[in-house]
Amino acid sequence: MQRNVNLLPFNTFQVSSLAESFLQINNLSDVGILSDFDNPLYLGQGANVLFVSPVIKRPVVKNNLKGIKVLNENGEEVLIEAAAGEDWHEFVMSSVSNGWSGVENLAYIPGTVGAAAVGNIGAYGQTISNVVVEVKTLYKSYLNPECQFDYRESIFKNNSDFVTSVVFKLSKTAKFATDYESRYESLKNYLPNGTLTPKIIAEAIIKIRTDKLPDWKKIGTAGSFFKNPVISQEKFILLQKEIKELQSYPAKSDLVKVPAGRLFDELGWKGKRVGKVATYEKHALTVINLGGATGQEILDYTQQMQVSVKRAYDIDLEPEVKII
Repeated sequence: MQRNVNLLPFNTFQVSSLAESFLQINNLSDVGILSDFDNPLYLGQGANVLFVSPVIKRPVVKNNLKGIKVLNENGEEVLIEAAAGEDWHEFVMSSVSNGWSGVENLAYIPGTVGAAAVGNIGAYGQTISNVVVEVKTLYKSYLNPECQFDYRESIFKNNSDFVTSVVFKLSKTAKFATDYESRYESLKNYLPNGTLTPKIIAEAIIKIRTDKLPDWKKIGTAGSFFKNPVISQEKFILLQKEIKELQSYPAKSDLVKVPAGRLFDELGWKGKRVGKVATYEKHALTVINLGGATGQEILDYTQQMQVSVKRAYDIDLEPEVKII
C-alpha cells in the first residue's frame, strides 16, 4: 500500500489526482486483501476514466494480473482465459496471430482485458459481449447472461467486484461481419482485395485508428468521450432533414443509434480549443488534453459539448468515460 500517489501516470487523460491510498495487485494470491477495503476504485490502464476530484479518498487499486491460457479447443473453436490485467490490444494481436476470429475489429483499443469486459467495448460490428463466455471476479464467476451486457455497459460498472480474468470463445473459422461494405465504408477502404484473415482485418483497424485518432501514449485522451445516442425512428427522420446523409445503426425495438461525432461536426466542434482542452482535429468525439489541463477543465469543456447538442437537436448525450 502506497500513500498520496499522483495518478497522472495511471490515466490516459494525463490529469493529476492524488490517491490517498494506492495498491497494485500483481498476483492472484493477493486478491483476498481487497475484501477488507471499503468502496475501492479499480483501475486497469485508466483509459476510460476522468479524474475530476483533486484527491481520491477511496482506495485506488490497479489491476496488474497477467496470464493467458487455452482452456479447450476443437477444430472450430478455442476457449481462452486471459487475466484481467493483460493489455487488451496485445491480447487481440495474440489471438489474430493464431488465426482466431471474434476480436479482430477491436484492435488498438487502449486498456486491459478486464476493463474491456466491464465497458463492453465494441467497434465495426463486433462487441466483446459476443465472445465472452465467463467473467471471473473476486467474489464469484459470472456467465455471459449474468454480466448484463448492454451498449458500453455491464453489471461490473455498478458493483464492487474485482475482475480477475475473462474467458472468451473465439472461432478458428473466419467469421467476419457481412455488412462491412454497407455500414462501415471507412473499414472497407482500408481492406485489401482478396482473402481476408483476422490478422489482416486487425491491421486495417490499426491503420484506421492511427490515421484518425490521437496517440494516447503521447496526447492525453480517453478516446470517444460520449456514447452514440439512441433515438426514435421519428426523431431520426427529423434529424435527417437537418443533417444530410446522417447514418444510423439498429438499436433495440424501434430505436436507432446515431453517431455523436457527426452531431459535433455539424456544430463546429472538430478541433475546437478552449484553454488547455480541445477536440481532436480529425475526430470531434475525441476530447484531448493539450497539456496541463485539470480534470475539472476537461469536464467543463465536455459539458459545453453536451449543452450545444441539447440546444441544437434536443438530444441528451451520456458520457462513455467514467467521471471520478
